[in-house]
Amino acid sequence: MFDKPSAIFAAIVLGFAGTGVAMGMPLLVGSMAKSLGFSEQQLGWLASSDMGGLCAGSILAALLVTRINRRILAATGLTLVILANYLSTQSPDLLPLMLSRLFAGIGAGICYSTCTASLAGSRNAARTFSILLFVLVVMNAFIFYIFPIIEGRWGVNGLFLFYLLEAVPIFLILPWLPRYCSEQTDEVLRERESGGATIQLAVPEILPRLCLAAVFSFYLLVGAYWAFIERAGTAANISAEFISGTLTWAQVFSLSGAVIAVWLARRFGQSKPLLMALLVMVVTMLVLAGKVDTATFVFSVFSFSFFWIFVDVFQLGTLSNIDHSGRYAAMVPACQGVAQAMAPALAGTLLSYQLGYSSVMLMCALASGAALFIYLRVYQVLLRLDPDLADAD
Repeated sequence: MFDKPSAIFAAIVLGFAGTGVAMGMPLLVGSMAKSLGFSEQQLGWLASSDMGGLCAGSILAALLVTRINRRILAATGLTLVILANYLSTQSPDLLPLMLSRLFAGIGAGICYSTCTASLAGSRNAARTFSILLFVLVVMNAFIFYIFPIIEGRWGVNGLFLFYLLEAVPIFLILPWLPRYCSEQTDEVLRERESGGATIQLAVPEILPRLCLAAVFSFYLLVGAYWAFIERAGTAANISAEFISGTLTWAQVFSLSGAVIAVWLARRFGQSKPLLMALLVMVVTMLVLAGKVDTATFVFSVFSFSFFWIFVDVFQLGTLSNIDHSGRYAAMVPACQGVAQAMAPALAGTLLSYQLGYSSVMLMCALASGAALFIYLRVYQVLLRLDPDLADAD
């Protein structure tokens, strides 16, 4: 049921509506600054409204996904995305816009969590998540190409309408989604009984929870960096065209990350490449904290885009290895949403105290360092419990 190409396709397409705002956040924030004239702190609040809604929608979906028809759940999320983005075009004032962005985020969170839950039901979750991330990177590159064109002609309202129109045709593929997650749970339990029971019972419950904490910490980096890297480039007198082009080509380049991640996992397992990627992220943020110019901007954007995909593949893969039921993988969107809700507001607060973008990048380096420490601890425990599991691909 969950390995049918049509079911995988439907889940991945549903993921478009769930991740579109998060992927386009740098240009959306920049467009709101130009079209509506909000301050850096207000932009942080708006970005946090979107990401806070994503978190709330993910948690809501995680609570309901085993209880109600997932097609109805996905349709509810899509409807919220459409209505909230329409309302976002109707008022330029801060409070109404924050409310409409909150509900747009809730709809996106419902869609993304339903997508993740469906893919977690696959017998080869690592492969399906790699496909998801690969496709989303392509979508991200398209967003960075098309958004400056849309924004130049219609302003920020054009971007809101893009999200609205993107969600409408997704209704057509909802009949391909399996209806109930109870089917998923039964299938995974049978697999655990037949082959994975010993490993599953040997893993302490704290380990997948630590992995979720690491996801949260890493996405503090993602939320802060992704919301303000466009503004940091602008503050360094880098042209808007160069920023847009760099972001677009970095997304194209990051496609190789999904492929190389799968190859490295087969050769070295998932834990070692994950730790290496997080270390590179720390170094990247420290370089940008030292100075933002054209060279460091390009280096950071390409490094971040490549290793973001890298880390996501290994985070989801690690959780799948530890917990074959997919229960914890389904909570990943909520952890990402909480972090991405908090991060722009935290970064905006630092900027409101005139601490500069270097303070934001230092915060990002600390967040990545915390995730590195957590995964290192998880890896050490797994090595003691089961070395084969610790280095599983």
